[in-house]
Formats: sequence, C-alpha cells, structure tokens
Amino acid sequence: MSGKSLGINVHDLGIGATLNQNLLMVPPNQRSYAWEVSHVQTLFEDLSGAIAAGGQPYFLGTVVLTQSGSDRLEVADGQQRLATTSILIAAIRDALEEMGDQEKKAADKYTTEYLLVYDETTGENTPRLQMNYEDNDFFLNQILISAKEAERSQTPPTVPSHLRLSNAAALAKEHVQKIISQFAKQDKAKELYKWVKFLRDSAMVISIRVPDHINAYTMFETLNDRGLRASQTDILKNFLFGRAQDRLTEIQMKWSSMVASIETVGDEDLLLTYLRHHWTLTHGYTAERELAALVKNEISGKQQAMNMVVSLDTLAGDYAGLLNPLEYNGWPTVDKQARAYIYIITKILAVEQILPLLLAVIKKFEAPKIKASMKMFLSWSVRFLVAGSGGGGPLDRAYGQLAKEVMDGTIKTAPQLRDKVRAGVLRTDAEFKQAFSKARVTKTILVRYYLRALELHKENDAHADLGGTLDESFILNVEHVLPQRASEGWKLDEQVAQQFRKRLGNMVLLNPDENVKVANKGFSEKRKVYSKSPVLLTQNVGNFTDWGPDQIDEWQESLAELAVNLWPEK
Repeated sequence: MSGKSLGINVHDLGIGATLNQNLLMVPPNQRSYAWEVSHVQTLFEDLSGAIAAGGQPYFLGTVVLTQSGSDRLEVADGQQRLATTSILIAAIRDALEEMGDQEKKAADKYTTEYLLVYDETTGENTPRLQMNYEDNDFFLNQILISAKEAERSQTPPTVPSHLRLSNAAALAKEHVQKIISQFAKQDKAKELYKWVKFLRDSAMVISIRVPDHINAYTMFETLNDRGLRASQTDILKNFLFGRAQDRLTEIQMKWSSMVASIETVGDEDLLLTYLRHHWTLTHGYTAERELAALVKNEISGKQQAMNMVVSLDTLAGDYAGLLNPLEYNGWPTVDKQARAYIYIITKILAVEQILPLLLAVIKKFEAPKIKASMKMFLSWSVRFLVAGSGGGGPLDRAYGQLAKEVMDGTIKTAPQLRDKVRAGVLRTDAEFKQAFSKARVTKTILVRYYLRALELHKENDAHADLGGTLDESFILNVEHVLPQRASEGWKLDEQVAQQFRKRLGNMVLLNPDENVKVANKGFSEKRKVYSKSPVLLTQNVGNFTDWGPDQIDEWQESLAELAVNLWPEK
C-alpha cells in the first residue's frame, strides 16, 4: 500500500525482460564494470544449475532503477548483473551467427531485443544498457556489436574495467561453447534458444522503479540496511550521494575522479581499504565493519558530504602513489631514498596497515623528517613481519592512532613517533633475533630483499636497508642450498628436509647461470661455486664442509646477528 502512495513500482521479471523492456543507463557516478572472472564464473555456473534442474525460476536479487530526466532509466543498483547478462546474450548471438541462415535471423532478433536499439536521429545503434563514460564505447564496440562487424576490433582496452569486460566476454564465449558441445549439430541452436528464454522469463530479479521525487541513493541505502547484498563501497557512495541534494553532479564527478585514481593501482578491495584509511586519518583506527555506520552518524548534510568526497578525491592520488612510489610524480618533498623505503614497505613487505601513517607523514612532515620516518617504518615493518604474531590487528590500531595524531599536529617528528608507538607493535632485539634465526620465508621477493640487504650491510654500505632497490643492474637468483625437491647426493630424511628447505639460512644469492648449473647437485659440488661468488654471504656458505639442519641453524644465527643491526629497534 505504502509503495503505491510513494509511486514506487515493484515487480518481478526476468533479467532478460528487464533489458528488453527498458532503455537503461549507468549514471556517471557509478563505478565501472567491476566483476572479476570468479564472479562471472559463479553466475554462469548457477544459471547452468538452474537450467539443468528443469528451468525453475532462479532469483538474481534486486535491480533499482530511477528516472534520469531522459528516455533512459538510471541503474542505481544492478549494473554488474545486467552487464554480465548482456555479455552472455551477446556470446549466444555470436555463436548463432556462425551456424546458418535460420540461426542468423535469431541472432539478429536477440541483438535487437536485448542488446542494441536503433536511434533514428543519429542513424546509429546504441546499447540498451548504456555503461558509464569509461566503459560504454568499449562495451558497445567489443561486445554488443556483432562479431561480423568491422568496428568490433577497433577499441583497445585502456582501463582495468575494460580488461574485466574482455575477460567476461571470453568466459561467456567459452561457456556457450561448453553448452553446445554436448549436443548434435541440429540441436545446438535449440539449446541456445532455451538459454535466452530462461534469461528472459526465469532468471528473476525484483525490479524497483523509483520516481523522481524519491532519492534513489537513499532507497538503495535503505534496502541494504535491510540486509540485501551490496559492498560497503556502494553503501557509502550511495549514502553520500543521497545527502548531496543540488550538489549531486559535483559529488558524482569527484567520486568518479577518486575511483579512477585508486583503480590505477588496485581494485574494489583497495577502494574500500582507501575509504577506511581516509577516515582513519581524521578519526583513528576504524574497523571495516564499523565504517558505514560511523560515516552515517557524522555526515548529516550536503556540505559535509561534499567536503568528504572532495577530500577523498584530493588524497586519492597520493594514496595510490604509495603503491607506485618510484614512478609517482607527486610528493615534491619525498626524495629517491624515501621513495625506496616506501616501495619496500608497500610492494615487497606488502604491509597494508601502515598506509595511512605513511600518507599522514608525507602530508605533514618536512623532507628530512619524512626520510627519517620512512627508514624507521621499514625497520618496524621487517621486525613485525618476521617476529610479529596475532595478525595485523595490532598494527591497524597502532598505526591508525599514530596517523590521526600526525594529521592533527600532535606528533611532528620521527622521535615523537618512536615515543608514541605501542610496545606491542615493536619487537625487541631479543625477540627479533630469536625469530629471525628460525625464520622460514616462502616468498622469493622477500628472500631476495632480506639477503641483498644483509649482503650490503656486510659490505658496510650506508644504505644497506634499501636492499639495492635503486640498483637496476642487480640481477641475482635465489638459490636453495638444500634443494626444494628430494635429490641424489642429499641423504636427508624427507620430513626433516621439508622443515629446512624454506629456512632463510638455506638460501643464498647466485648468478642466474650458476644457479642453473648447480641446481640439485650435492653440497660438495655447490660449495665450489659458492666459494667463488662475489657475494660475500654466498662465499661464507661455501666455507662450510657439510650442509644440513645443524649448519643451517648455525648460519642463520649469524644472519640474525646482522639483521638486528641492519633493522634497528628504534
């Protein structure tokens, strides 16, 4: 009853019918196509299961549409499912075009009914589902237009969403071939007809059409408060848009600009992490599950919403720069060494929790203090990565609070950061040395950094903790002394070998050619090569006369002694 008085139109219909009965558009504020291969694969498998079960109705969730002031309805929620369904129908159309004249007629029918509509004013075909400005041309020319058309191959991918669209189209083509492969030639087309009928009539959505006087973004937010599935990112976006009122266009543009900056280095997950870290800068540590509620509690009007989105856009480029620091053109006060420290922390060690603190220091500290802080953060990060326990929760809380205090001016120098950091985050010399002496490292990028940095420290290099990051001539492989697989010449019990193969003390740096030559040879052969290596640490391993658990323990103890000095506590 209340729906009728509000003028909200709610009805159920197939997702194919939704494409057929409406001209739709994704508004500029909406994120670009975001589904990864796993999402697309899951949808196709679910549809296959429903058809195999007799074509019973299969529920695909809600689609929220609103008037846009033109002849098209805006898609406030449902873009990913609608676009992926269009991609699947296009793949079915393409397959039918290859079969014969009769099937070609069906293909043309599907193009007209579900994919394209002829615009007599321009003389061109336009999509029934018009994507946002980044995706629409690619979606039209690479997917919706028939594979027979010349334009099909003239739009190269330029942004991550284009690659996701391409991947979805390739998966759809593969899925269609899988559908028809089990049928005789005369039955292949019939099976595809059945699929399109299922998409039209039985792959059901609840279509909610919202009139002009109802804020569709608020509607979307309310639906998700009632438990319907949506990402925190979409909930926050639509909440802010719902507060925008007459400044909606400005907020949409700023939001799109922010998303574009983050998408240069990451995906939807990174976007949500950025939203949380941005809030952390001014409010301290914030758990992901609490973010939406906290924003809703504080942002009450259009000016606050505008201020938040402007700030998100302003800082997005610098945040993305943290994940690409050696090439990023911003930060005039951050020199090469400081950028190298950031690179090691974010790309090699991959410590995500420290990102808001890095950004706060870059925005608030002077150049010498930035470098000193980044050097210190690197030591903290290595120590916690090697000797930490209990996951990243303590880091999130500690770094979040420090970031807030840097941003509000309470902390102004690296020594103040040292004094303020929580004891649970730092690892003492004794803790670090003990953990390092027994550390197993599975990621080659980490092994290479640790060993290269320790080697430079052994050579008394003043910037050993940079690990040769700025040295482009450095090319050495990670060599496992005790081979990664059981080999002749190594009579160690396999169970024991498994415990020691990934120990840091069992690995050395070696010239790639020599690495290939020694491969799985016995230690007596390997040590001859090691002893001639220009790498001092590799030479030291070559001085051993035998190699096994005792020698690995002994050697790694000596590496731990170096590590304590290389990555100091404070």
